[in-house]
Amino acid sequence: MKLKSWLILPLYLFALSYAVAQSDASYFRKGNEQYKDGKYNEAEIQYRKGLEKNKDSWTGQYNLADALYKQEKYKEASVLLDSLAKRTKNPKQMSSVYHNLGNSLLREKAYEESIDAFKKSLKLDPEAEDSRYNLSYAYKMLKKQQEQQQQQQQQKKQEKKEENKEQKQEEQKKQNINQQEAERMLDALNQQEKQLRKNQQKKEKREGVGGAGKDW
Repeated sequence: MKLKSWLILPLYLFALSYAVAQSDASYFRKGNEQYKDGKYNEAEIQYRKGLEKNKDSWTGQYNLADALYKQEKYKEASVLLDSLAKRTKNPKQMSSVYHNLGNSLLREKAYEESIDAFKKSLKLDPEAEDSRYNLSYAYKMLKKQQEQQQQQQQQKKQEKKEENKEQKQEEQKKQNINQQEAERMLDALNQQEKQLRKNQQKKEKREGVGGAGKDW
């Protein structure tokens, strides 16, 4: 399954709703041109210049988020889109924002948050088929992520179990070595004691024989 595209809202769509100064609009138009040419970094620069002139331009910020997304700056795009959703009452705009936010969150692998965004998009616009498609995609990715996490947890448990087993075997080996060493030391002491007794007995025997044969 392939992710459906980001929804683009060109500046002119909101020309009647926003009083944009000519100088601001020129930056935004240049940004749109750069964007269409695939020059997303240059588009970002133009959008930011336009926003320096008119920081409250909703559409300028929307298209800036678009340029950020295309440069894989997903976290920055998500933060901007989340703020834009709170600054409009237009259902179509909000639906588009939540659709794009869902896409950006998908790229961040924040699947649960992405699902929530696509649901909001569909609630605002039940005919948003791209959001419906991507919602299904997000659910599949979440399931895959959860399965991978379960496998990783099981693998960690198995590795921990093997580690504990090896540790116990090592401890048992050390205990066996210590026991064997103690037995060797004890055996050496016994042998030493036996040798001392033998030497003592030989000495006593020699002294006894010598004493019995002496003529005073």
